Amino acid sequence: MTKLRIAVLDEDRVAQEFLRTALQGYAEVEMFATQDELLRSGKCSEYDGILVESSSGRKLHLRLIETGITTPLIYLAENPSIPDAIAAIKLGAVDYLSKPVVPEELLKALEASQQQKRSGVPDRFFRAAVALDPMLDVMERELICGALQRSCGVVGGRRGAAALLGVTRTGLLYKMKRLGISRALIAASEPESVDMGELQARPGVQSFAGSVNSSTTV
Repeated sequence: MTKLRIAVLDEDRVAQEFLRTALQGYAEVEMFATQDELLRSGKCSEYDGILVESSSGRKLHLRLIETGITTPLIYLAENPSIPDAIAAIKLGAVDYLSKPVVPEELLKALEASQQQKRSGVPDRFFRAAVALDPMLDVMERELICGALQRSCGVVGGRRGAAALLGVTRTGLLYKMKRLGISRALIAASEPESVDMGELQARPGVQSFAGSVNSSTTV
């Protein structure tokens, strides 16, 4: 099996060595301590993937997008958060993993990135299909179920759950399928007393809307 070429952007030397060991036999790894060092190398488009510490991830990701480089990025978070995870996936990250990284999860993320490249599907729909941080799933499930209860299970239309959440019908149906949410069961359950104005004002709901809509944009 041909080894992947992976770049790691993380100033923490302990983290660098951990990742080098975790990927031994699977990938050839090059370490970079700063974003400028990585960009000056001129190799960003040559790598099969870039592992980046989340604190530097957004800035690097935007630079790569500006220059048309589509190398898959995987974010590694020392202090993971739902807003940070949503922002990373919305930009097109393959995955968002918490530190210390579980080697098996890292390998799965790298395999997903290569499947994406082989499929020839460069859009964010494929990337959003990768399993996200469990915290993000919990938040999305709560928002979707609340909206479905208010709409009696109706997804589309002016009074449907998609409209209440400010997302597309296609995007919402995709999220429901991924999270295993049945609108029939939701509609049949006792309606939850949810003020949709309050629901839409909750932290993260605007980012959620953006992530759903962008995940179905080609």
